[in-house]
Amino acid sequence: MKVTIALIGSQEFCRQARSIVLPHNIRIDYYQYDKPSDAPRLLKTMKPCHAILFSGSLPYEASKQALQTISIPAFYVQQNEHTIAVTLLYLASEKNMAIHDISIDIKELAHIEQILQDLGPLSSIQKPAIHELQANTDLQTVVNFHMEHVKSGKSKLAVTSVHAVYDQLQAAGIPSFRMLDPASNILRAIKHAVQQADFARNEATKIAVGVLQVHQPEKLPQGTIEKLANYLQAQWKEKEGSFFFYTTLGTIEFVFALKAFVEFCESLQSASTLSFGLGLTALEASDNAINALQLSKQTDNKGVFMLDEHKKLHGPLPATKPSIAMRLDDPDLLTISKKTTLSPAVISKLTLFDEFRQSTPFTANDLAGYLAVSRRTAERTIKKLMDQQFVVSVGEEMAYSQGRPRALYKMKFTI
Repeated sequence: MKVTIALIGSQEFCRQARSIVLPHNIRIDYYQYDKPSDAPRLLKTMKPCHAILFSGSLPYEASKQALQTISIPAFYVQQNEHTIAVTLLYLASEKNMAIHDISIDIKELAHIEQILQDLGPLSSIQKPAIHELQANTDLQTVVNFHMEHVKSGKSKLAVTSVHAVYDQLQAAGIPSFRMLDPASNILRAIKHAVQQADFARNEATKIAVGVLQVHQPEKLPQGTIEKLANYLQAQWKEKEGSFFFYTTLGTIEFVFALKAFVEFCESLQSASTLSFGLGLTALEASDNAINALQLSKQTDNKGVFMLDEHKKLHGPLPATKPSIAMRLDDPDLLTISKKTTLSPAVISKLTLFDEFRQSTPFTANDLAGYLAVSRRTAERTIKKLMDQQFVVSVGEEMAYSQGRPRALYKMKFTI
């Protein structure tokens, strides 16, 4: 299956990444910024993908808060000794530039110190002027560092790891050079992102079982079981006064990022206890869910707990504050709502449905189950979206050896 990576970087970095020949199972979507602080804004325009790769630590650090609302793995291309050594070798061989004649900004001071140490005793080598980049580095501070050293004659060339700094130095007429990004480093980072995306998808398919133990049935709102099953996209059965829900770890992680689901779970606490278990089989997962119920009674905290396949207890869930809410006032959502005549609430649910399925094709039955509506209602919703090209038909599937094939659809909008 093809893995899609969202690559967020400067124009020059994206240009270089485009020149790399990739394996056929990897697709890159490029998002270019003018300065690293623009990266969080680009996340809002990102199409569905399996992992995010930033060109460096600065755009990644700038996006940390925004990444808390995104469930897919995110990484950045790390600067290492290889990156710095290749750059210094190029300057020495092609520009006849001595190490002590440059000013340089880098992420890890230890990297260049290791290179200098490999060249000989540190006491015998004239060091360059070095500025160590921090997570909250102000770019103007980096620009000023280089300008001061070049203008004072302390260095002849400014070597920077930040493309936005390079652009400012060039505009100011300061001799400058961009740190080289070896293609091997970029490719290694892309492959690592693919591996982690595959790992995350494999983890998401783990069998999970939820157990709802009801203490006071009279306090449980009508339709609770069906609503919980719909959230978890689960099959359920009743056994000895408890309800078992069969789902996956990925679904549990997704729904606990929903503010509405967390509030729903909190509303059940007075009448019931909910827990989850993971396992290699449904039976093992069920046993772990029951054990999680017992273990949760021994803790001082109230809430939902989960026992994994290694007998480790997690909870109360969610581990972080839920970040996905019904975004009914989003301008793009309101535009789609107006064009399709579907309510903003329905459009918001559809975006969550697409995120939940990681943009894989779906049937009318899949959508009906998620929205808790009839298949006919789901088909009418799909038609309205297709009329405005927000959904496209991508094929058919045969559920059984006999009977009519079911149409497959794919979402074509992002909010």
